[in-house]
Amino acid sequence: MTVQPEPSFPAPDPQRYGWAIPPETGTTPLKADVAVIGAGAAGLTAALLAAQNGQRVILIERERTGGECAFTGCIPSKALLAMSKTVHAARQSAALGLSVSGQPDWATIRARLHGIIDSFEDVDSARSIEKRGVQVIGGQAVFVSPHVLEVTRDGQTRTVMAEQFILATGSEVTLPDIDGLSEIPYLTHETIFDVPERPEHLLVLGGGPIGCELSQAFVRLGSRVTALQRGPRLIDRDEPEASAALLQTLQSDGVTVHLNAEAVRAERTKKGVMLHLKGGQTVEGTHLLVAVGKTPRVEGLGLAMIGAEFDGAGLKVKANMQSTTCPYLWGAGDVVGGAMFTHGATERGTLAGLGALAWWGRGVAALRAPAARVEDIPWVTYTEPEIAHWGLTEAQAVKKYGGRVVVVDYDFSHLDRARTEREAGFVKLVALKGVFGSPVGLRVVGAQVVGSRAGELIQTLSLPSRLHVHPARLALLPVPYPTYGEAVRQVYLGLLADNPAFGKRRPGRIEGQQEQSKAPEQGQTAPG
Repeated sequence: MTVQPEPSFPAPDPQRYGWAIPPETGTTPLKADVAVIGAGAAGLTAALLAAQNGQRVILIERERTGGECAFTGCIPSKALLAMSKTVHAARQSAALGLSVSGQPDWATIRARLHGIIDSFEDVDSARSIEKRGVQVIGGQAVFVSPHVLEVTRDGQTRTVMAEQFILATGSEVTLPDIDGLSEIPYLTHETIFDVPERPEHLLVLGGGPIGCELSQAFVRLGSRVTALQRGPRLIDRDEPEASAALLQTLQSDGVTVHLNAEAVRAERTKKGVMLHLKGGQTVEGTHLLVAVGKTPRVEGLGLAMIGAEFDGAGLKVKANMQSTTCPYLWGAGDVVGGAMFTHGATERGTLAGLGALAWWGRGVAALRAPAARVEDIPWVTYTEPEIAHWGLTEAQAVKKYGGRVVVVDYDFSHLDRARTEREAGFVKLVALKGVFGSPVGLRVVGAQVVGSRAGELIQTLSLPSRLHVHPARLALLPVPYPTYGEAVRQVYLGLLADNPAFGKRRPGRIEGQQEQSKAPEQGQTAPG
């Protein structure tokens, strides 16, 4: 459980987004075809799908409809990044003879953040959900017997019975085992967007997507930022080249990055917070952001009462999101573990919503399940430049397929649109050779993009494999000129033709042979 922040770091005002708080609905027992627990992206998707197919649906939410994405995740973080990008672009305008000085006003930034979140009222509010045929009630839900929930709110309890249940309770902040952490004020992605003043010096514990995005946002908005990553590189699920590019970008923005830095003790100081690292080094700042990951929220729900198997990694489900041990329970979103993305949550919510329907819905869910595997969906880190990945990394492909792996490295210096905008970046395509080196049997198994519009490019790069079409069809498909989309066609042409304009084609290598900077020693600041 996350310890309540100190008064200097107040938790979000629970009434700030009153439109998302489920209405009071009394204590009368309720009965439905489908009961959905959790009104985030997964729960909303499942509930609305079931309602659209004629089911009586009750949606139970303990906090706010819209979930993490709307209030403490995707929406506010991308809004903050967009504002920081505007500030950064203004400061870079000196090269064009313009002059910019001063710092952005934090009160204005917070007000814009709140306004952007409020703009989702028309789709995420309890009222808008009920207009689409779903009954919304507020409270904490717990299974007390098969097919029966007790929902408690403000000391009052009501019973909810249903034929099918969908568990979409999401995830909670993972706290590292650091001595003294529970005794100091710290921030998480759930509280940082409501910090009343811009942090003077923000310590960011964690070098994954959340930690890197917020490090860049806050340093560009005027904070000093020190980021600490326990491992040898940032965003370590992406390719090493992407990690190196992000490290260079953060450092050029002014972020101090410590790799191989393991915090073992935390203490309060007059200035704010001090972290003691393994090896004896210390770092001190005014604020601490803990961003080391998330854990499925499965405790305190009465799952054992209905025989639903779960552990710390989440609810155990089949490929179609049906519980492995409770036939009337379906999982959706972060609660089932694995990759935790909003787009993955909506896919899982779709499967669960279909599964909670009649036999035909379960049939459709079974057919859709392979294409909806969250592990096969691209992901994006929304720093500048954007960093996007899909499928296997080069090292993973070589480990699995050995000498069949071929890689195309394509640099944005070959992309005319990028050159006109002075944008650096690259595309890396990981594929399996065709029969005897021919195009027959050629298959792409992974891709990495670093650069402008990477989040859009990765979708197209992944299409041939995900739609089961030959790579040549994308390579031969004309695209508008000059666009970033040309990078997709050219890198695919690089699989078929040996031409420097289409990138450099080479055999796959294990990770130790790939080009990357030497990892710093324990707690050492990465070279700038």
